[in-house]
Amino acid sequence: MLMCSSAFNGFSQNALVLNGAYAVMNGGTSGSPIYLVVNQNNTSGIVRTANGGHIHSENQYNFVRWISGAGTGIYVYPFGVAGNAADYIPFTFNKTTVTSSDVDMSTWTTDQQNMPHAAATNVGPVTDMTGAADSVLYAIDRFWDIQTSAATTADLTFSYLGIENTTSSPTDTVKALHWNGTTWDPSVGPGNPGVTAGVGVAGPFLNQTTFSPWILAIESPCPTAVISYPPGFCDTDTNTYNVILSGDTTGVFTVTPAGLFIDNLTGAIVPANSTPGTYTVSYIIDSTVLCPQFIATTTVTINPPTVTNQNQSICQGDSIFLGGAFQTAAGVYNDTLTGANTCDSIVVTTLTITPPVVTNQNASICQGDSIFLGGAFQTIAGVYNDTLTGSNSCDSIVATTLTITAPSTGTDSVTICSGDSAFLGGAFQTIPGIYVDTLTGANGCDSILSTTLMFDSVLSVAADTLATLCYGDPINLTATGSGNGTITWYSDAGGTVILGTGSPFTPTVPGPGTYTFYVNENGNCPSAMDSVVVTVNGVNAVINATPVSGLAPLNVFFGNGSSTGGGITYTWDLGDGTTSNAFEPSNTYGTTGQYLVTLIVTDGICYDTATVIIDVTGESFIIIPNVFTPNGDGSNDFFYVKSDNLASLNCDIYNRWGQLLYSWDNVNGAWDGRTLAGSEVPDGTYFYIIEATGNDGKEYFQKGAFSLIR
Repeated sequence: MLMCSSAFNGFSQNALVLNGAYAVMNGGTSGSPIYLVVNQNNTSGIVRTANGGHIHSENQYNFVRWISGAGTGIYVYPFGVAGNAADYIPFTFNKTTVTSSDVDMSTWTTDQQNMPHAAATNVGPVTDMTGAADSVLYAIDRFWDIQTSAATTADLTFSYLGIENTTSSPTDTVKALHWNGTTWDPSVGPGNPGVTAGVGVAGPFLNQTTFSPWILAIESPCPTAVISYPPGFCDTDTNTYNVILSGDTTGVFTVTPAGLFIDNLTGAIVPANSTPGTYTVSYIIDSTVLCPQFIATTTVTINPPTVTNQNQSICQGDSIFLGGAFQTAAGVYNDTLTGANTCDSIVVTTLTITPPVVTNQNASICQGDSIFLGGAFQTIAGVYNDTLTGSNSCDSIVATTLTITAPSTGTDSVTICSGDSAFLGGAFQTIPGIYVDTLTGANGCDSILSTTLMFDSVLSVAADTLATLCYGDPINLTATGSGNGTITWYSDAGGTVILGTGSPFTPTVPGPGTYTFYVNENGNCPSAMDSVVVTVNGVNAVINATPVSGLAPLNVFFGNGSSTGGGITYTWDLGDGTTSNAFEPSNTYGTTGQYLVTLIVTDGICYDTATVIIDVTGESFIIIPNVFTPNGDGSNDFFYVKSDNLASLNCDIYNRWGQLLYSWDNVNGAWDGRTLAGSEVPDGTYFYIIEATGNDGKEYFQKGAFSLIR
C-alpha cells in the first residue's frame, strides 16, 4: 500500500510533487511487487519542494518506476527512511544515452551480514554475502536494486545513513559493487570517504551499463612490500646477498631479463653466478578475492671488470713504462687497477712506435730564379731533404722535389668587325696578322701569347620560301648567314619571342592557317632580320554514329561532323563491304559482330580520317545441366553454365545443409566437384544459385538442384 502524510500533494500533470510529504511504500513481494509510477519522460517527473519530504521504500519489491522515455539528464529518486527528515538518502540516475527506457528503483537496509539479501527469484542467490570476512568488515548495510527496461548508460550516485556504515574501516574510501548473478564485479571508483554519522554520499560512478543489485563497500587494506639491494656488485664476488624486504612476506621473486642468479623464495643473489648486466627484480604478491596482484620492483647491477682501451705513441728510440716495465717495441700491454666501482679496472694500452715522418712536397720556380732547400739556394731541378722537429716531437724529414718552369707559350685568335681595332703586340692593330705579347702567367712565370687577328663582315640571312602544306606535315625552315653567329628564329619582327635556333628549323603550328617566321643571325657584327610565310591547309573528319551498338538487325545513321565546303569529298567504308560517298549515309547490319567504319575527308590537297566501331549483338541465353560426372575421364567432368551473349555471370554451389562449397563470377567459370580447400565432395544432390546479365540487357536469376555422380 502507499501511505502519505497530509502534506503529500500527489500527482500534478504526471509529476510527483513532494511538499514535505513522506510517501511510504509497503507490502511488495517477489510475486506481487508494488510500483509507484512516474509517467513523466524528463527529469522533472518528481519534484521535491523546499519543504522536503521523501519516499520510504524499505523493501526490494517496493519500486519507484520512472518512465524516462528517450530523454537524458539527472533523474533524482528522493528516497528516505520513515518520517525523519534527516534520513533523506536520495539516489541519482544520470542517464547519458538517448534510449527509451523505464528505470525501476528500490532500496532497503540490512543487518551486518547484509540480510535480507536480494531475492533468488530476481537475480539469483547472493551467496558471497554470508561470511563475516566480506559482509561485516567491508559492506555497508544497505542494498539498491536498479532495473531498466532497455539497455542504457548512466552515472550513479548513492546516499546512505552513517549508522549503516558498520565496516572495519568506515572512514576509508567507499566504492560500489554490482552483483552479476554469480559473483560481485570489481569495485567501481574512484569513490568517496566514508561517514559514520548523518548521510554519506558515494559517486558519481560514471558510464555504468549493468544494473540489478548494488552495494557500497569499504575496500580492505591490501598487502604491500618494499624491496632493495645494496648498489653495485662485481661479477667476481662469490658471496650471497639477501634482499632488504619490508612489508608482506608471502610473495615470490622473479627477475628480467634472464641471467641473474636469484632464489625465487628468499630473493638472495650470488653475483659470481650471474651474467654482468642490470636486472629488474620483482616481488609478486598474488591477488585475492578482494585484493589485486601487488608487484614491488628494484634493480640489481652486476658489474664486469672495467676495460679501458687507450693508445700511446713514442718516437723511435724512446721508451715508456707499461705492463710493469719500460717498453720500446710496439704491442698491447695490460695494467690491472682498482676502479671507481671497487671492481677490477684493466687498462689496455696499444703502443705504437713513430718513425721519422717523411713529408714529400713539390716546389717550382721560374727559370732563372732560386729557392732555399737542403741548406742552400737551389737553381737546378732535383730532390732536396730538410730534417725538422715535427708536431709530435719526433723527427720530420721534408723531401722537396724542385722543378724549373720554362716560359709558357700559347696561341689565340681575335675576330673584329670591319673598321674596329684590337690591342695586340703593345698597340692597337687594324691589319690582320699574328701579334706576340709577353705576359705573366698564372704560375707567375713568363707566358708568351701569339694572337691571330681576323675580321668578320656584316652578316645577313635568307629564309627559304615553302610550298603550301597540309596540317600535320613537317615544316622545315632553312636559313644561311654570311658570318659565324647563331641562326635564331622568332615569332615577331621585333625579335622578342625566340622559337628556336639552328638551320634547318622545324616549328609546330596549332592548326591550319598562315604563319610568318622571322630569322636573324646573332654574331659579333650587325645583321638584318628576314622572314618566311608558311600556309598550312587542312580538313577535319568527324563521325557521329547513332546508335553504335544494339541487337541485330541494327540500323545505324552516320552523322557527319566533318569540314564542309566546295571541293570537299567524303568516302565511307561501312565495315561490312558497303561503301558510300554520301554526306550522311545509313546502313543496316543483319549479322552479329563488330564493324570498323572509316570516313576519309579530302579537299583534293589534304585529307583526314575518322573511324568508329559498330557492335552488333544477338539475344542472350543460358542452359544449366542437371548432372555431371567429375571422374577424370575427360567427359562431363565440370559443372558449368552453357551460354551465349552474356556480359556477366555469378554462380554459388551449396550442399543440402546450405553450406557454400564453391563459387565463381565469370562466364567461363566451372566446378570440378571439390571444395575450396581442394577436397572431393561425395556423390549426391547439390544446389546452385545463378545470377547473370546478357549483352542484350536481359537479367537471369536461377536456382535449383543437380546430381554429382563419379
